[in-house]
Amino acid sequence: ARPDAEACAMAGRIPREFIDELLARTDVVSVVGGAVSLRRTGANYKGLCPFHDERTPSFIVSPDRQTYHCFGCGAHGNAIGFLIEHDGLPFLEAVEELAQRQGMSVPDDGRHRAPTDHHEPIYRTLEAADRFYRDALRSHPARRAAVDYLRRRGITGEVAARFGLGFAPPGWDNLLKQSGAEPNLLVQAGLAAEREGRTYDRLRDRITFPIRDRRGRVVGFGGRVVGDGEPKYLNSPETAVFHKGREVYGLYEATQDRRRPEQLVVVEGYMDVIALAQHGVDGAVATLGTATTGEQAQVMLRAAPRLVLCFDGDQAGRQAAWRAMENLLPALRGDREVAVLLLPEGEDPDSLVRAEGADAFQGRLRDATPVADFFFQRLAEECDPATVDGRARLLEKAAQTLRRLPEGAFRQVMVEQLAALTRGDPDRVEALLTQRKPATGSSRPPTPSPGTRRAGGGEIRRTPVRLALALLLRAPSLAEHAGEPDRFADRPVPGLALLQQLLELARREPQITTARVLERFRGSEHETALWKLADWDLPEGVATQQTFLDALMRIEEEILNREQQRIVEEMEADGMESPRHQEALRKAQRLQLLMERHRQGTLDNDGTHEMETLKGAFRL
Repeated sequence: ARPDAEACAMAGRIPREFIDELLARTDVVSVVGGAVSLRRTGANYKGLCPFHDERTPSFIVSPDRQTYHCFGCGAHGNAIGFLIEHDGLPFLEAVEELAQRQGMSVPDDGRHRAPTDHHEPIYRTLEAADRFYRDALRSHPARRAAVDYLRRRGITGEVAARFGLGFAPPGWDNLLKQSGAEPNLLVQAGLAAEREGRTYDRLRDRITFPIRDRRGRVVGFGGRVVGDGEPKYLNSPETAVFHKGREVYGLYEATQDRRRPEQLVVVEGYMDVIALAQHGVDGAVATLGTATTGEQAQVMLRAAPRLVLCFDGDQAGRQAAWRAMENLLPALRGDREVAVLLLPEGEDPDSLVRAEGADAFQGRLRDATPVADFFFQRLAEECDPATVDGRARLLEKAAQTLRRLPEGAFRQVMVEQLAALTRGDPDRVEALLTQRKPATGSSRPPTPSPGTRRAGGGEIRRTPVRLALALLLRAPSLAEHAGEPDRFADRPVPGLALLQQLLELARREPQITTARVLERFRGSEHETALWKLADWDLPEGVATQQTFLDALMRIEEEILNREQQRIVEEMEADGMESPRHQEALRKAQRLQLLMERHRQGTLDNDGTHEMETLKGAFRL
């Protein structure tokens, strides 16, 4: 099979044309820049590698090739690959994530989907439960108290429908008996529990809040008790498809309203999200009743350029803001901004937006305290910087968080601010952070010895075919100078069939980028080798086109050498030197001489014409 067909099959049978269009619209610098602080260096961007611990940047992102590569650990890929490797997304989810950012819809006609996910029965069960709960909120005889509660909170039917609010009726087996789902699947989905041989509904007499992943699939539920029972809120347990530290409630709805919201407002609970949406404050999300995790921080900072942590002004709210900030600071890179808004004591987002209106609330969000200022203000409240002892404690507490920050401008500013607050020297503060920083990965591998070139963490021995492949991957437009690819067909030279395929692809699609070429070979037997060649650290200053043409000529010389060897072997087998064999051998030797003179630059026009004529005799 052709490698692009193999890649299509591996990629969940998404049409190749869609992947090409997606990569053509996506800027890898923007994708990587959401997670890595990059600075421009010539034609490329450079930053600290997110895949291994390093102090000197060796991570390069190329806007021309639309790829990234680390010369330290060998990590490499395109925009899709970055989401797979850095964010841990499966291929299909990475494609859908990029498609959502570009306003594209992944084809879903039944033929282009991946083979059925082994979790698919759980997803179907969750969808069935979602329909049951929503229907119950509209028609169940016991729904009145739930409806009255939502009306008292000012929630309209439109907003309730937008967030899929439902009702879990009182009783132990309503969902089990009426949803149509299998009991064992309800248990796997976290919607039913087993105790002493009995299976029963986990959510009972509660308003339900479906929790959706970034693809819009229901992965779990939150439930708020209708009466005075405890606990007030109950979440689905961790399941095969629901991980509390990974999902963010309301994020799917926020990105449906606007593909890329201007900001996300991080609040404490489901009803805060819904109440703000009801009053026209969009982009509110919640972290499912737990402290914001590093993974949630990454997800939210990718979704919007600005986050506002909006918590109650009481002690519990301040603690929640501090815990969220601790996990957001290490993830804060590039053009992202985080601010903190602590509400007046006794107020929550719902009560405050009701009291002062959406415009005033939006004004509070705009004026929220930048996260760095909040960080140092909070520390100064706990550790008096006017005293020696207070400054020492402040330095110690700040270091616990700051040493987790990656190298870059933001860390430098934070270190300088800490030095000013503690009346110290920035270099000494940085030395303290570095000295106590725990080892989190291997350091950069040693530089390769002279005469070798690193590629993808390994060494590559230079051959003309490998050099031609590497240069063609780096600049696919070189194919227009390469002559007919067919001359490399059916030649007994390792790698020539692959070179022929790349030449044909690049000639057929002259505007194709390195990233798109490599994506065509995803899942094929050549994928690893091609990425190594694309990442080959070739000497700088090489005249790329001339080097490429020289490599092709050396390939032709190798083909010619093998042809001469074949002729000699046939002559020996026949036991005679026939005129046909002698003439073929003479032409081959003459062509070899002309090619050598051409490479030395001593061939005149007549010799060039003769060389091209002889090449035709050997299909070169």
